This record gives sequence, C-alpha cells and structure tokens, in this order.
Amino acid sequence: MAEKDLIIAISKRLKTMPLRKRSEKIRKLASESSANKRFLKKVFPDLYQEAFPPSSSSAGERLESTRSRALAAGRR
Repeated sequence: MAEKDLIIAISKRLKTMPLRKRSEKIRKLASESSANKRFLKKVFPDLYQEAFPPSSSSAGERLESTRSRALAAGRR
C-alpha cells in the first residue's frame, strides 16, 4: 500500500469516529513524542486543528477584531 493511500485510509477511519473520541486519539498520539506531533501537523492538519483548536483569547485575534471595528467605524 502506498503512503498516500495509507494516509487517506487513516483519515477516513478517524473521520468516522465521534468527535470526542477522535480528538482524544489525536491528543494521545501527539503527546507521545514531538515527532508524532510534527507528523500529525504535517499530514493531518485538519484533524490536528480539530483536536487542538486555537484559543479564542489569542492576542492576534483581539487585534484583528479591533482593526475590523476601527475600519467599520471609519466607513460610516
């Protein structure tokens, strides 16, 4: 089996799992080693993002919303 086919098969299998169980498996695998974490980020970015969502209180997000409000206020 080619690497690409294996990645597709793993992705399909994970996506059939309930969200909570899928996220738990991804977190467990990522916590085992930094190599696993890098692999998951590279090969399964959507599943990694799902298991480790960015925090909503990140500074960049706050700055972006401030910029959006400032631009919207200027258009009036």
